[in-house]
Amino acid sequence: MNDQASQLSFLASGTSADLFDIGGDQVVKLFRDSVSDEMIAREALTSAQAAASGVPTAAAIGRTTWDGRRAIIYPRLHGPTLMDWIRCNPIRAGWALDRMGALHGAMHRVRGGTLRSLKQVLATDITYGPASHALQRSAIAYLDRLPYGDALTHGDFHLGNVMMTSGGLVVIDWSKAAVGHPAADAVRSEMLMRFGIGPNDWVTRLWRDWAAARLRRSYAAASGVTASDISQWRPIVALAWLRARDAGRTPAFMRYLAKALAQAGLPSLR
Repeated sequence: MNDQASQLSFLASGTSADLFDIGGDQVVKLFRDSVSDEMIAREALTSAQAAASGVPTAAAIGRTTWDGRRAIIYPRLHGPTLMDWIRCNPIRAGWALDRMGALHGAMHRVRGGTLRSLKQVLATDITYGPASHALQRSAIAYLDRLPYGDALTHGDFHLGNVMMTSGGLVVIDWSKAAVGHPAADAVRSEMLMRFGIGPNDWVTRLWRDWAAARLRRSYAAASGVTASDISQWRPIVALAWLRARDAGRTPAFMRYLAKALAQAGLPSLR
């Protein structure tokens, strides 16, 4: 950590950045060298776009360089992530997941505008993923037949990217945002809930499966996206997940992927 950052009040650390309190009810998000300028710009722009459209989020105050590191200044949000809140309030997990699903549905009523195409993101991930060329070709052809959609999609909507504040739930981290079909974003959230990085014991797996189903039902009720819509997108989003998600290649995920591919009439992964 550099000298200037070491004098700040540390708040959190993730795979792409570190977060510090800089006073004045503001925080600075310092990005790692591996993060592209494009991703940083997308996060800042989309946070402002989402806030202006009524999505509860912290809009970027501005981009800067902080002691040699690329950074975004944000207003400080006070409260835990929804993941930490549920750990402290397990009996209210269902209530929290219902509100998270409703928030996701409301987000998808906002248009994505000129953001990158989610379809293109998925196609690229499949092309550079581990699937055979035959499966890649079939999957891309299947993807081409699916509707584009014009919704604002988050791309990383999970319990760690929703905060519980005194004013309600607030969404953070728009670095993976795109414009596309809301069902694809719902599938991504389902997979993050079930197969994201974290404990993998049988009790946790049972809770994850229950939470994913609860979130899916509350999202469907709020959004009007049907189970059929979600099923259509499941094989594509799951196949794209394999490009970077080594941690998701558990037996449970591979069964999930195999079932989705079979239901769509696509070749198996092997």
